[in-house]
Amino acid sequence: MLTPAELDLAKLSSEVADLEIEAERLEKTRVSLAIAAASLSFQAKSLRFIQWIRHPAKTIESWPVIAMVNGSLVAGGLVLLFIGLIYGTWDRAVFGMFLGTCAGVGLIAILLFVPSDAILSAAIPEAVAKARIRSASLQDTIVLLHVIKQRLHTRRSEHDELLASGKLQREKLLQRNWRDMRGNEWEDYLIEVCCALGANVRRTAGVGDQGVDLIVDFESRSLAVQAKGYGFPVGNSAVQEAVAGVAHYRCNASAVITNSRFTKGAKELAVSNRCILIGEDEFADFVLGKISIWA
Repeated sequence: MLTPAELDLAKLSSEVADLEIEAERLEKTRVSLAIAAASLSFQAKSLRFIQWIRHPAKTIESWPVIAMVNGSLVAGGLVLLFIGLIYGTWDRAVFGMFLGTCAGVGLIAILLFVPSDAILSAAIPEAVAKARIRSASLQDTIVLLHVIKQRLHTRRSEHDELLASGKLQREKLLQRNWRDMRGNEWEDYLIEVCCALGANVRRTAGVGDQGVDLIVDFESRSLAVQAKGYGFPVGNSAVQEAVAGVAHYRCNASAVITNSRFTKGAKELAVSNRCILIGEDEFADFVLGKISIWA
């Protein structure tokens, strides 16, 4: 049977796995949308550039001829210069200039006449609209991806904190048959519990232990603990022994921890001597860290 902490851990692990898958999917979508948005933006800018090239034709009737002549000369000149500098032979450069000029004429002709002005006028707003839609989708995906990554970071932190908290170990300890433990078995079990709660534990010598079984150190405080694995209520003597052990072992306080209950007299004596009592009813909360004996 899984403990509540194990169920929480399993739930967190499942959420982390799902969020990782979703983050990976969104990242792929983001890359795809970024490429599409860049492509559409480039397309819109190219169409606007073509429109800009053609614009003088509205006022200059001979503009297509002027553009092709000048464009081809520029293209040929650039090819001539490039080949001449690279190969150092002007025969090749002149031939390259001829090819460049022809290519320039073809390129300018395409820019001036393909597509038609009517198609170009309709294509520009369409391309701009598509680019904006893709950009908006890209921004939405980026925002959602950021939210998913934040949630993933939170769930991973919660998962790691749960593992580091020792809660899993403490709940496992409570699943053992602690109510029926006696003698050394109960002492060994209490050592495990106190260590799981972050304390350091020392056993006393046993014989002549002045009524104290364990010395529990937590941060700057030391506790003299009488461990009672009993099948019947714990009386005054256990409290007296724990209180007496405080001075002997130079502790800050005393406690009696049992898997049974305490008599009325033991409770009254513990109150007057500030001895902490952890019995059957309080033990589960003590193990889970809800009750502190070091406060």
